[in-house]
Amino acid sequence: MKSIIVLALLHLALGCSNFDVKSYTTTNIALATETAVLVEFTSDCGDAKLSAVVDGEVLPVYSAGDKSMVTVVKEHSQLPANTYTVDLYDEAGIVAFKNFAKEGSGDAPKAIHSISVVHPGVSKEGLPIQSEFIVMVVALLVWWGANSIKAKISE
Repeated sequence: MKSIIVLALLHLALGCSNFDVKSYTTTNIALATETAVLVEFTSDCGDAKLSAVVDGEVLPVYSAGDKSMVTVVKEHSQLPANTYTVDLYDEAGIVAFKNFAKEGSGDAPKAIHSISVVHPGVSKEGLPIQSEFIVMVVALLVWWGANSIKAKISE
């Protein structure tokens, strides 16, 4: 019994220290109406309920198995090219952060982990003309060529 208590206290003392992070941001303005920033990570936090803070906005952390994910989706103009910091808090930390945000005094609570995500911004990638237009022109040229050959044969 004592060993279980010691292990629990040791885990609380060490906290969440091992994070493996992957991130993704939308960059093609033609394919997306909004900008999405996705951060997927695995950690040694166990069953701790985590929350995230991005630019002062508190967001939930979704967990599925051993992987967790934070998602921010906003208009392109609200998420310009920048390096965004995703601060992760446990339950006690997020309560302290909310109190700090409401009162605005004192020192901000320390996040258990901070993740930097580089968003290069959105831009129009690819050809200056839409691919549907190119396909339509090629189809018309093929039809015109076939129709011309048919007219010459039937003469």
